[in-house]
Amino acid sequence: MTIDEFEPEDVLLEISRKLSNVSIHKLPAHGGTVEKDALPTIKYLLFSSERDQIKQSIRLLRRYLTQGHSDESSVNDILALDILPRIKELIGSDLGDTIKFECAWIVTNVAAGTTEQTNAVIEAGFVDLLLDCMQQKNGSLDLKAQAAWALGNIAGESPNYREELMRKGFTHAIVKVLEDVYQDTYDESQDLNYPGGKIRFPDEDCYSNVEALLWALSNMSRGGFHVAEYYQNYLPMFKVFSDFIVFDYTKLEIEICWGLSRVLYNMHDVNAFHQRNHISDELCERLSSLLRDGVPKVVVPAIRTVVNITSGPNSCVEGLLRTPLLTSITRLLEPQAPNEIRKDAFLVISNLAAGNEDMIKHVIEHKVVMNSVVAHITVPGHTYSNNPVHWTPTLSNAYYMKNDEWKVTKEALWIIFNIVSLGSDSSVWELLNEHPYLPRSLAAVLNYIDLPLDVCEKNIEAIISLVQRSNKWIDNRFPNGKNPFVRDLIENGVHTALPCVQQVHENENLRDLCLKLDKLLVASEEDVVQTASISDVAGMASAFGLPTIVEIKSKSNKRRVIRGLEDGDVRLIENAVGNLCI
Repeated sequence: MTIDEFEPEDVLLEISRKLSNVSIHKLPAHGGTVEKDALPTIKYLLFSSERDQIKQSIRLLRRYLTQGHSDESSVNDILALDILPRIKELIGSDLGDTIKFECAWIVTNVAAGTTEQTNAVIEAGFVDLLLDCMQQKNGSLDLKAQAAWALGNIAGESPNYREELMRKGFTHAIVKVLEDVYQDTYDESQDLNYPGGKIRFPDEDCYSNVEALLWALSNMSRGGFHVAEYYQNYLPMFKVFSDFIVFDYTKLEIEICWGLSRVLYNMHDVNAFHQRNHISDELCERLSSLLRDGVPKVVVPAIRTVVNITSGPNSCVEGLLRTPLLTSITRLLEPQAPNEIRKDAFLVISNLAAGNEDMIKHVIEHKVVMNSVVAHITVPGHTYSNNPVHWTPTLSNAYYMKNDEWKVTKEALWIIFNIVSLGSDSSVWELLNEHPYLPRSLAAVLNYIDLPLDVCEKNIEAIISLVQRSNKWIDNRFPNGKNPFVRDLIENGVHTALPCVQQVHENENLRDLCLKLDKLLVASEEDVVQTASISDVAGMASAFGLPTIVEIKSKSNKRRVIRGLEDGDVRLIENAVGNLCI
């Protein structure tokens, strides 16, 4: 089972929904500013039968849009000329790819504008025409990439447009062009011998076109419609993203990782996709290296991709376990890492800890990671004293982004909860042997008066699970008949904290957890063997007001996925509205 982790889109980190082409790429350098009063003359030239005059007109229109950075007013000036039918006619003509490319460039920048401007392109009938350009066997790569860019801007306008483009085969068309480029350039790129073994494209034009194509495919990776019905479209999308992630360009890495992250979320719980999809060792290695060495703009989508891989079936995670993934993300667990990145890094660990025994041991055996996890079971920006019990703000407390820091604390608690609930006896014993002060840390956090509700609930669940698991070790590990962890929790104020917690948060679920923990501690102190037996049987546990092992374990057997505003199947989004973790 999984839970949605909704993250509002950050315009500084997300790939843009729409992009104008305001570069002078492939535009002649000569010529000055194009004035607005020259537009009627330029329109006249556009309708000429002379190829050179047509080309001159289109390039002047491009220059007019470029000098205005394709802002709303300059695009409106172009639309006011009523030349879209002529542009459409030229794209469908036999005047050659150069003129078609120039026309597609203009359409791209109009479609990058307001909703009304984008709709003008759609209503003029450009969608099918641009798709035809992409599917022409002998068409130039420049033209195909520009057509994809224009359609990518339409895709960014709304989920309905994305679904229609998906239905018309837009993603298949992009994938086919990218596959051809990959086959033509990969071997040559490997032979170029760039420093550090980096793989680059043989020329700049190739890179620019691939960038446009991958951006368009990433934009199409946004969800918001019935994506599960199109799983066969997402399989080749995932494959082509995986292929191109080997190329060493920051912009491509950003777009590819956002694309991968979105595809995985859209296909979450779509079994037909996961049964056919292949997550290669090469992709896992590359993601691990990006997390180790990448800049923040790359790390954000890369870590979300890894989160969404680890939220899937165990078979999808195996490749990650063969990489130094946990070592790569240790730098992201440090306090100086941006809060959102740090939270997502802990979420990766939490998802692994919600897996099978191999995955849990993979986490436990990484000492640096586990030291960081346990160190984050604290009150952010405070130091603890147990005599008397008190949390004191540090000098840096005023600078803490407390809400974000509490999210990280909650992730650390999820990790402990998952390990203790799902791990084998030997794994849980290893955790507690390595970190004997863990029960005291859990008790200390519970004694903070302003503990957020969600952190409080997860902390109590972790304590309950810890007591239940350790109660079963009385015969072989605790021969004196007492559970030392229970005594630790009581001596560190859990009993006295529980009534305060209930007063601060008038919440029925929390009240139930507090009552069950209180009774569990008392019963465990009085007769630990009987308490352990009762916890195994649902009916008996309920009669005594105790939590069952099955009840707590069911709460830990959950992995989480991260999505943006329009990611995922619209039916899942609608169903999850009341259950988002924001």
